[in-house]
Amino acid sequence: MIKKTYYVTPKGELHETEIEGHQLNSFKIKANGEEYLELERVIEKLRSQKYVQQHDFFSTNHFDEHKVDSHRDWTDNAIYDLYYWVHKLGTPETKAQIEQMGVLNALKK
Repeated sequence: MIKKTYYVTPKGELHETEIEGHQLNSFKIKANGEEYLELERVIEKLRSQKYVQQHDFFSTNHFDEHKVDSHRDWTDNAIYDLYYWVHKLGTPETKAQIEQMGVLNALKK
């Protein structure tokens, strides 16, 4: 299957072209259609958690440490999944950059 080049930002934005002048670095990956869809699924999972956290400010869950820890674990897992897929699909330079950051080891304790 043919792989196309994409660029992923740490915020979970997926682009077909490199973003010039962007404040965040982007990671260059190569993905086929199936891999691209999986990466989109992972990004949507991460975005859904951010949406819940941003719009749930009237909830009393913020004062329940067990629920807060559960949200943190869920978010950490979603971020890990994103970096895992970026590393898996990344160019050699992208893989080296993520390994140098130590993000995968830090998130998967």
